Amino acid sequence: MTKPLARAKARTKKPKSLRKGPDRRRQIIAAASELFARNGFEGTSIRDIAAASGVLSGSLYYHFPSKEDLLFTVHQESLTAMRQEVETAIAGINEPWRRLDEAIVAHCRILLGGSVTRAILTPPRYYNLKGVRKLVRQRDEYEQIFARLIDELPLRADCDRHVFRLSILGAMNWTVFWYTAGGRLSVDDVGRQIALMVRGATSSATTKK
Repeated sequence: MTKPLARAKARTKKPKSLRKGPDRRRQIIAAASELFARNGFEGTSIRDIAAASGVLSGSLYYHFPSKEDLLFTVHQESLTAMRQEVETAIAGINEPWRRLDEAIVAHCRILLGGSVTRAILTPPRYYNLKGVRKLVRQRDEYEQIFARLIDELPLRADCDRHVFRLSILGAMNWTVFWYTAGGRLSVDDVGRQIALMVRGATSSATTKK
C-alpha cells in the first residue's frame, strides 16, 4: 500500500522550477508582465497572475506584498534589461549615427525577444497608483540615453530633437503590435529598418537646435 501512495505523492509534486524560491519569483514576474501587457494593470488580478505562474495566491503574496509592488518590479527589471542591452551595444562606438543605429537595434532586440519588457509599454502616467512617479522617473531615466545620443547628431536646423526622440521611441515600441517572429524580417532587421528611416532627418550641417 505504501508504494502506490508514494507514487501518487510524487505525481502531485510541483515541478522543480515551481518549488525553488528564485525560480518561482522569476516565474511570477514573467507571468505578470505578460498579463499586464495583454490586459493592462487594472484588467489583471492577483488570481490571474497566480494561475498563470502556477502558484497559489497566498504564495504569490509571499514574494510580492501587492499587485502594485509587482508592477514596480516588472517595470524596473524591464528597463534595467533594456538599459544594459543598449549601453553594451553602443560601447566603444564614437560615430553619432552609428551609435544611434546600434541603440535602436538593441532596443528592438530585447523588446521583441521576450515578454518581460512588454509591460513597460503601458504609459505609467495613466496608472492610478501612489507610486506612479517612480514609474515615470524610471522611464524618463532610460529615455535620457536616447536624448543624449540625439544631442550628438548633425540634424537639420528645423528638426525638433524632442519630437525626433519621441517619434523614434514610438516607432520602436509599436513593433510589438505588428512584428511576427519567424517572418520575413528578423528582430535585428526591424531595428535596422527603423534606423534607416530616421536618418531622413540628417543634414551635412552640424548646427544643433
